[in-house]
Amino acid sequence: MSATVTPVLERKPQPKPLRPFRVGAGGFLLLGTGHLALAAATALGDPTPQQQASSAAMRESSMTLLGLERSTLDIVQGMSLVMALFVIACGLLALTAVRHAPALVERRTAFGWIPLVASLVGLAISVLLLPMPPIVVLTVTSCAFALSLRRATP
Repeated sequence: MSATVTPVLERKPQPKPLRPFRVGAGGFLLLGTGHLALAAATALGDPTPQQQASSAAMRESSMTLLGLERSTLDIVQGMSLVMALFVIACGLLALTAVRHAPALVERRTAFGWIPLVASLVGLAISVLLLPMPPIVVLTVTSCAFALSLRRATP
C-alpha cells in the first residue's frame, strides 16, 4: 500500500494591508485627541493680549441662521470641536470595522479608498492653513492608507 503525496505549492506570503491601515486609523485618533487636548489646554490657560483681542472681536461679530444667533467665536469653536470628535469617531469606526471585517481592507474596496481620500484632502487643507503637527500626522496617515491599498488584493 503506497500513499500518494500531493505536493503543496508554497506561495510567497503577501504583505498584509491591515497593519498600515490600523496605523492610519490610529493617526486619525491621534489627530482628533491631540486637537481636543490643545483646545482644553488653551481654554484653561491664561490668554495672551492678542488672544483676548481676537476673542473679543469674534464675540462682537455674529450671524443668524435659521433663527439661531451665534457669535463668530461660538461658530469657530463649535466647528473645531465637532470636527475633532468626528475625526476620532472615524478612526474608531475604521479600527472596529477592520477588526470585525478585515476583508474590507484585505481586498481593495471603497472602504480602503475613503480614508485615503479623506486623509489626502485633510493634508492639503492642513498644508494651506494649519501648523506642523496636523501636517505631519496627516502625511503619516495618508502614506499608511496608501500602503494598505497597495498591499491589498484587487
